[in-house]
Amino acid sequence: MRSLLHSTRKARISVAGLMLALVLGSVTNTPAVAQTATAQATGFQARVFKDAAGSHKYAVFVPHGYTLAKSWPVILFLHGAGERGRDGWLPLQYGLGPLIKLREANFPFIAVFPQCEDLHGRILKGWSLESADGPRALKILEQVEQEYKVDTKREILTGWSMGGYGAWEMAAAFPERWHAVVPLAGGGDVATGEKLKNVPLWAWHGATDKIVLPEVSRQMVEGVKTAGGTPRFSEPAAADHDVWKQAYDDDRLYAWMLNPQGDPDKLPLVTARSRGPLVIPEPPFIPAVELPRVAHVRLGNEMLATLADSIPQLIPPDALVGTLGNISDSTSAEGIDFQVSMYGLTYQGQVTRARVKAYARDRLNIQLALSQVVVTIGGTTLSGRKHSAQAGPIQIGIGHQRPVWLSFDITPTVVDRKLRFQHVGTYFSIPNDNWYVTAPAGVSTRGLGITEAKVSRGLVSGLYGKKATLEQQVAGVIPRLIAELEQRFDVNSLGSALGSGNSAGTTLGLWPLPVYKPRLKFWPMEASADEQGVTLVMGATAAAIDTAHAPAKLRIAPLPSINSAAFSQSAKLQVGFAPQMLAPLSELMVEADVARIHVADTPSKAMAQLADAALMSEAIPDLKQYGDQLQVWTELALTGPISVIDQPGGRPALDASQVKLVVSIKAAPTEAAFRPCAEFILKVRQPFAASLATPTELSRALSLTLDDKASIEVEGKFIGGYAAKDMQIDNDKVQALFAAGWEEFIHGGGPMQMEVPDIDLGYAKLRMDSAGWKAPNLVAGFGPPGVKVTNRSEKPLTYETKGLYSDWGGPYTLKPGATHDYPVSTPMLVRLRSAAGEQKFTLPVGSHSDYRKSWRGTPEEFFRHRD
Repeated sequence: MRSLLHSTRKARISVAGLMLALVLGSVTNTPAVAQTATAQATGFQARVFKDAAGSHKYAVFVPHGYTLAKSWPVILFLHGAGERGRDGWLPLQYGLGPLIKLREANFPFIAVFPQCEDLHGRILKGWSLESADGPRALKILEQVEQEYKVDTKREILTGWSMGGYGAWEMAAAFPERWHAVVPLAGGGDVATGEKLKNVPLWAWHGATDKIVLPEVSRQMVEGVKTAGGTPRFSEPAAADHDVWKQAYDDDRLYAWMLNPQGDPDKLPLVTARSRGPLVIPEPPFIPAVELPRVAHVRLGNEMLATLADSIPQLIPPDALVGTLGNISDSTSAEGIDFQVSMYGLTYQGQVTRARVKAYARDRLNIQLALSQVVVTIGGTTLSGRKHSAQAGPIQIGIGHQRPVWLSFDITPTVVDRKLRFQHVGTYFSIPNDNWYVTAPAGVSTRGLGITEAKVSRGLVSGLYGKKATLEQQVAGVIPRLIAELEQRFDVNSLGSALGSGNSAGTTLGLWPLPVYKPRLKFWPMEASADEQGVTLVMGATAAAIDTAHAPAKLRIAPLPSINSAAFSQSAKLQVGFAPQMLAPLSELMVEADVARIHVADTPSKAMAQLADAALMSEAIPDLKQYGDQLQVWTELALTGPISVIDQPGGRPALDASQVKLVVSIKAAPTEAAFRPCAEFILKVRQPFAASLATPTELSRALSLTLDDKASIEVEGKFIGGYAAKDMQIDNDKVQALFAAGWEEFIHGGGPMQMEVPDIDLGYAKLRMDSAGWKAPNLVAGFGPPGVKVTNRSEKPLTYETKGLYSDWGGPYTLKPGATHDYPVSTPMLVRLRSAAGEQKFTLPVGSHSDYRKSWRGTPEEFFRHRD
């Protein structure tokens, strides 16, 4: 089932102070006792709240400009289910924390980050005021207000996912308390709209959220509007469950928090984001399971040609800057023997173009176009028995007329789980008309008959005669160039091309477990080449779910081996995964006891009926004896691995034969805890199909369609220790309820789509253009993203184009309203000619540009296409 949390949810950890300091800056552990206000540190602080139940870690952000001269607004942030625990650190990992970090220098709020400690309770009720964690969060807020100079009339409440549900509930419980409320990706009781009508609300929900469906926020907003309120609602089209990345990164939101009666588009901003990227701190990656040979990466010659376009940009400017060894030689001039010593040799040059091609078994050829190569000889000494000379710097220029091609062969191999290139041969020849030698800058001589002119001519002619030696010296830079390419070409990122960072988010798009998803790191195991390209076989390592209780020994999971020969024909970039990796990864979740969820916490209302006392009394007639006092708690748990099987006809299916529904009851509300009553073993087999999807014109996604009905078997029994009077169990009733919930769940948000970003090779890009099932692997192919041009003007557009190495092409004429599509993988230059002169535009690869006016009366230009 889909998680109620971030689609790349990380495991909980227990590393508070140190990790907080490393990730979010200076952290000071402080006791729960109030400090003197003048001594308080700023930034992210680790704190402790103490009550009758014990000590509870939390975090607080104190503005760097904190002073007692003013009262500060305060934000209470309620995190999602994946951040539950007792370490005090996880609540900073997702949501508000990372976005404060980007504004830390001028963020004008105190922010409080309590932590929900109940790991096995209802997710949607994690911050409920009926739980221990909800009231404790408010007491922690009050403690902060006692220790800092806080404006209690400007308390702002916000939360995401599980915290979004908590924000709606706390807002309704204390509507007069909150200066502003911002629930993200959460819902609540629509009937509370009357209580919320006067609360300044701005709700956010991602339009593509498949975990908490957007309709739950829409219903809450409509409920408040119906009651007479004026809530704001933002539903970003490109956002999913991680809508916090859009909401908390919108500086207008913080201006509105301070003045919720104002228009966010007109309010002056109160904070500013730094230019750095959003960084989501990672918990320690402690290896738990190794998955050998679970993926392949095919680098076909078409892809290698695209990669070659980026090599000049991948090679740093100083890669062709360095020193050469001294040269010692002997020569004879006019009957006089000399020992020649050249010293202080340096070189510099440019790589202006590259070619890469696999052409034979285990052979790749790389060609680099060298231009403006200059070898400088710092000085030359000539010494004979009675004669000697000293010459100043001499320069040797190569490739000053046109590039000179340096060609070398390599064999791809794997060393210590890193892709390496073994140098096996070189060809380099300098054309006679494409190099020169300058006369030395100054010559001094000693001895009768030896002149400065003779020495100068002799050195120049001698160097011209040493072209072969020079060619060897230039070819000597190849090992350094290879090392640069090895360092900058990270094949591990290609292994994660169908994932998201260290997570295999897209690959595991069928991941059915709640809250937590596996974190994977890919590494090459084997490398081979043929006439059409290079094939890499990849392994993966999965991290421990709970780093505080990581397995003592790394486990190696036996999986079906990938046959690399099956992928040796493609000339494109192709990435494939063996979904069989789901089995050992799901076992990790079972062992960590996180593969469970209350049925009412799933997105399916039908699934929630499995906790309805009346319906479950029909399935388990013995429960009728408890009457109207009966309360039912039904949890869906995975007790064994999930696998993917290849069915007849070549269509895969998700196979979960160790799923359990555990039914617990309270016979009366006064009972302290639910007691297990019955359990149902479920065997679920769900066919699926993988295909390419186009969420927007410029984005691609892997779509997993679950069209066929699932095969669901149910077998129930009473749990030992429960004394049933009526031993009947209606398996068919439970099967019907579960099947209805399963159907609603898998079809509730349409096909599951996992967006796959373009692969950025530096200067060139590749975009996914195919996806499907190639038994027994999930396979995606990548090709040129292209450049599109649409004429949105009222007259024909005539233009010329130029690629990276091509000459100008055209002219081409584009009628009004028409579009031209160029299948390129690098930026394209466009030239417009007119009587007034010419204009040149660079259109980014993977873009769609409109030729139009920015507004009436202005000249036409190229603008980003309005999708």
